[in-house]
Amino acid sequence: MDPAFDKQPNQKKRITVCDTLLQKDQAQLEAHIKEKALLTYKQQAKTLQVKAVCSLVRGRNTFVLAGTGFGKSRIAEMYFRLFDKKKKPVVLVLNPLDALRDNQVMEKKQAGFTAVNLTKMQFKAKIARKIVAGFFNFVYLSPEVFLNNSLFKEVYYNPDFQHRLATIVIDEAQMIYTWGLVASGKAKKSSSHGRTEDVAVFRPSYGELAAQLNATEGVPLLLLSATCRPIAVDSILKNLRITEDNITFVKAELTRPEIRILRLPMNHSLKSCHDLIPVIELQGTRSKNIAPTLIYSGQRNATFQVMKNVNKARGTPGAEYNPRSSMIRRYHANTGDYSKADAVEKFTSGKFPYIACTMALGLGQNWKQVRKVIHMGRADPSNICQMIGRCGRDGRPGLAILFMEKKQKNGKNCVDDFLNVKEQNNDNRMDALAITPVCLRIAFSLDNLCGHIPMSKDDLRYLHEEQREIEQGFPKCRCSNCDPEGAITLSQNICRLTNKNFSDVVNDKENLPRPTINPFVQKKTRQPCKPAPKELTSVLKEFSVHLVKAFEVFFWKKFPKSASFLPEDLFGLDRAHSIAQHVATIERPQDILKDLGGAPVHGQLDLIYECVVKFRQGDRFDQHLREESDRINKLNNEKNQKRVEANARARGKRDLANRETKDETMHRLAAEEKDRSEKRIAAEKKKEKTIEREKAAVKKKEDSKRKWENDRPILEGFKRQALEAAANREVVEQEALAGPSGNGRGRGRGRVKGRGGMVTSRRGRGKKK
Repeated sequence: MDPAFDKQPNQKKRITVCDTLLQKDQAQLEAHIKEKALLTYKQQAKTLQVKAVCSLVRGRNTFVLAGTGFGKSRIAEMYFRLFDKKKKPVVLVLNPLDALRDNQVMEKKQAGFTAVNLTKMQFKAKIARKIVAGFFNFVYLSPEVFLNNSLFKEVYYNPDFQHRLATIVIDEAQMIYTWGLVASGKAKKSSSHGRTEDVAVFRPSYGELAAQLNATEGVPLLLLSATCRPIAVDSILKNLRITEDNITFVKAELTRPEIRILRLPMNHSLKSCHDLIPVIELQGTRSKNIAPTLIYSGQRNATFQVMKNVNKARGTPGAEYNPRSSMIRRYHANTGDYSKADAVEKFTSGKFPYIACTMALGLGQNWKQVRKVIHMGRADPSNICQMIGRCGRDGRPGLAILFMEKKQKNGKNCVDDFLNVKEQNNDNRMDALAITPVCLRIAFSLDNLCGHIPMSKDDLRYLHEEQREIEQGFPKCRCSNCDPEGAITLSQNICRLTNKNFSDVVNDKENLPRPTINPFVQKKTRQPCKPAPKELTSVLKEFSVHLVKAFEVFFWKKFPKSASFLPEDLFGLDRAHSIAQHVATIERPQDILKDLGGAPVHGQLDLIYECVVKFRQGDRFDQHLREESDRINKLNNEKNQKRVEANARARGKRDLANRETKDETMHRLAAEEKDRSEKRIAAEKKKEKTIEREKAAVKKKEDSKRKWENDRPILEGFKRQALEAAANREVVEQEALAGPSGNGRGRGRGRVKGRGGMVTSRRGRGKKK
């Protein structure tokens, strides 16, 4: 065969795992991944981790939805270890926060990988050459560097780098949806978004990743998120231009049963942060014995106020100005890079137990030593779920304390405010989390699953999730709604927590002193108003007139020549009415002093008390008691009737609302199920068409190959004929050149050996040789 027909273009193929793995079926591939993970990590890999790795091996985009602490970052490691190290594969990881990237680079280095965080200050030409050469296994960078850095674009579109690129990981994928709210202007109308700084205000690049991500051919995407509601998932896929049939969803458990959640009402303003003082450890507890704690605030300025109150509780006022404090430091987006790195390093090594921070330190940090998280004020439940997920990552119990304002201006502050709310927006979810009476663990789970905070235990979704937790064998929840008495006791003894007793106290295994106050009961700050004086009966009115006349007789006997004042100036009808109001409770003359309004005339008390005693001994007093009894019974009957009518109206309104809510919920769930079924059927049909197209392409390729094999002999024959013709022409030309030299002149001139062994004369016909 001529080499000209076998020559193919020399193109570099994208790096893949070895062919033996690609040829394995699903069960064999999963078994191989589990075995390799067990040898590497000395523990069994989770089933859903293995499923995600298998999806990447098959070249499919993969979206992993799993709770904080699941081990999502290990999926990329497991996938990387399937490649041949000699090929120098590279995993690209997009992450929004510098602190998180630094933390993960440190973890990768400890695990034996080479990794780098491409910040603007560190990313130089020397690093770029190393990346292209495959020196770094994991390359971490922000979306801004990924899209806007000219040096990285040279690296990204370099053929050698594209050849080494194994996968692109988008960590904290929910940020794509969050920035979508900012870009669309919806965040301006949402108070929940503005209450948490450092989330997505400066992340426009997260909404513009699609074009550059799609510039690669066959490189699978790995999206990771712990808090992604259905509306967020749809928005992310739409933004990245990925259809549901081109991505595999791996949904793991979102609930964290090891975290105990306490929701405490705030008795002081959010700005003051004074509610922190009772939950800070006692002054006698040494800082090294305090459980590591993160205190989250929505605003950067509030982090300083948090530090101030912590130091006040610890008896070290003014220590918040010490940048090397051994108690608490702060971290937010505007903190200097050196201070950030120093705070993270010192906190990780246990040099101080508290960090006052914003959401800038709220994504993906894998700090196993954090035991307690405190959040100040109302906020988006998805963000709060991310924050409290920082604790309890080592398998030991964690404690989440949520301080919530009792009332939010222009917000919803009681359960009845949600009666007419059909679909909860972000602000509704924020207010609902602050006041819902249901299990907080289930509330967070349902918010992640369907973007809904239940307000009643009769909610169908709540009942389904509650039943699912029972079937999964979850331990009984001990949040402040499920176990209010235990929560009260714990909230009053948080200041006694140490590293040694933390787990026992949180799990109620240690006897604690009973609380003196209930933090879940609001204080009554207003003084009770004095009741209006009741109307006197006719008998008491007659008795009041009798008292005034008796005092006049007494006065003129006492002062017969007085002209400067009259008896009604000392004791008038109003004071007589005051005495008549409580005539039944007067036991001695001194009980009348308050009604007189000043020092009495000598003998006045005895006179009035004598009149009171005579009145109570007569028949008119008995008549007064009967009239008073009838009046009280009448009032009670009226109150009872009004109460019954009000209860009936409320019950009817509540029943109607429940019926409407249940009917609407059932119809909506049915519609959603129908939509899902239609989408599933459409996806299956599309998949079938794709399979048919692939089969047709394979058949076409085989037909072309078969046709090529059939046509090969004919082409070879044409080739031989062309070669023979060329050889004959060369012979003729040589004879023509040799003719004039003598003996050979004219010999064979005009006779050429032709096709099929025929000898052809130039002057006549050919004849058989």
